[in-house]
Amino acid sequence: MSISRRNFLKGSAIASVSSALPLSLTLPSNAFAAGGDDYKAIVCLFLYGGNDSFNMIVPSSGNNYDNYVLARPDIHLTSAEILTIPNTESGQKVSINSGMPKLAQLMTEGNATAVVNVGTLLEPTNKDNYDTVKRPASLGAHNKQQIAWQVAWNTAEYHPYGWAGMMMDILANDAATVSESLSMSGNALLGGQTSQDLRISSDGVRAMDALGHSNAVNNNFNTLVNSPYGSDFSLEYINRLKGIIDFQAELDSVMNNFPADESIPASYLGNQCRMVKRIMEASTQLNHQRQVFFISIGGFDNHNNQRGKHDGVLTQIDEAISAFHSSLESVGLQDKVVTFTMSDFGRTVRNNSNKGTDHGWGSNQLIVGNAVNGGQIYGQYPEFMYDGVNAAGNKFMPSTSSEQMAATLCRWFGLSDTGVDYIFPSLNPANDNAFASRYLGFLGDASIPPSVPSLLSIAAVSASTTRSGHTPQMAIDGDSISKWTAKGQDITFTIELTHIADLSEIKWSQARGDERQYYVDVEISTDGTSYTPVSSITTPGNSTALVSFPITKKNVKYIRLTCNGNSDSNWNNFQEIEVWGN
Repeated sequence: MSISRRNFLKGSAIASVSSALPLSLTLPSNAFAAGGDDYKAIVCLFLYGGNDSFNMIVPSSGNNYDNYVLARPDIHLTSAEILTIPNTESGQKVSINSGMPKLAQLMTEGNATAVVNVGTLLEPTNKDNYDTVKRPASLGAHNKQQIAWQVAWNTAEYHPYGWAGMMMDILANDAATVSESLSMSGNALLGGQTSQDLRISSDGVRAMDALGHSNAVNNNFNTLVNSPYGSDFSLEYINRLKGIIDFQAELDSVMNNFPADESIPASYLGNQCRMVKRIMEASTQLNHQRQVFFISIGGFDNHNNQRGKHDGVLTQIDEAISAFHSSLESVGLQDKVVTFTMSDFGRTVRNNSNKGTDHGWGSNQLIVGNAVNGGQIYGQYPEFMYDGVNAAGNKFMPSTSSEQMAATLCRWFGLSDTGVDYIFPSLNPANDNAFASRYLGFLGDASIPPSVPSLLSIAAVSASTTRSGHTPQMAIDGDSISKWTAKGQDITFTIELTHIADLSEIKWSQARGDERQYYVDVEISTDGTSYTPVSSITTPGNSTALVSFPITKKNVKYIRLTCNGNSDSNWNNFQEIEVWGN
């Protein structure tokens, strides 16, 4: 059974009528054309509080293990409390906390790995350039660093949207019945300019928050919709409420086909994983081809008496995530799902006087899934010394950027190299102090250097309205002074390419683009008759130069830009337009 989109549209419309009925479902506004067996999902497990991942992944032996013991006399893992896992890329011997034996086994089998000493970086940072490079502000603040892990640096400030939300803006799927971004808790990761996350819980998916409050509330709603009365406004309100209730019934009927997998533990984290698996199984009925999940667990801000509490939470993670991974094989999803961890920050090099650790910087993160390029641990494990070569005082300086880790996930998920550059400009190899690579290689072919798109030839341009003397051809004449202009809303500017192409981006410049934000909807077509929406763009308003907008679509011959004025007036213009792809 596939859920009726009509009922969902009826239900979601009520959000504009009254804030008294808050909807938790959201409807993506863009289209994503992909067919075949192309399903993929990523699951972010956020470890709130700042996981002491240097008591999760530790040196195995030798001088660095000795350094570790000396730095953490009260909380270190003994040789009997660690399990062997693959070496790092450079051959460093590392181990995992013995409370995680199942994940250790997955690492040995090549179906899981870790990224070590990874953290929020704006540019490569080391002992020599520490005082001169840009660094994230508020490194010790939980809220600021939680956000820094979930969004990307945009040259001078962080993006206003999460990196996964921006990815889903680009890979948008208008056929989806509900949002393909699904979260168990509040987050910054999944919010995009047009895509938003659907809030779910371990108990189920609700079309409206209030429907999950109590049977009494549900009964009152049903009484109201079955006995409509009042003004025209009231009747319309009740009609739309009925649409939500009808949609909830359809949604329940779909989810009831996929009961909770009891092979996954019924723990706090395990229950979240159970619901994630159910929604993955329902992906066909929900018309989903890509799914992004945000789940979480807390208990990591251990400034005192850390060991027992910390080891216990790591064991819960081990049991839940390994069982979730194993359960995917029964439904054929074992190669299509990747689970990864993020956390506020790592902890300090040394333990404190209360047998705990304080807020650090660099950290170690887990990656789990059959798609993982296993057999090794990624990154460089730091020298375990206070103010050592890899530390700024009591904090490890990350040697790998959290954005490199995120970009690797995005590329495996289907984002083009152009899309990666759009979301993660700090990884651009043309930067003055550039990272060695955009990608880390733990997934797919993400270690391969990105291909370079070429400028595509434009056969013709046309517009539904044109100001005299400012023709559409002026937008492709190579002259940045001349321009096409027109006044009004819903004015279309159509580009016909010389050949059908796979698009990677469109660039345009606009007069007074450094003073105004322009509003443009983008559609694509193969035949020039049937168009598919791609994105709704609000330009940045800070440049008159060419600005790039990713369009990762295949088999395109026509591009239609619907212009809706700007932040000051109804005037529209293009000085120059370029289309790039292969």
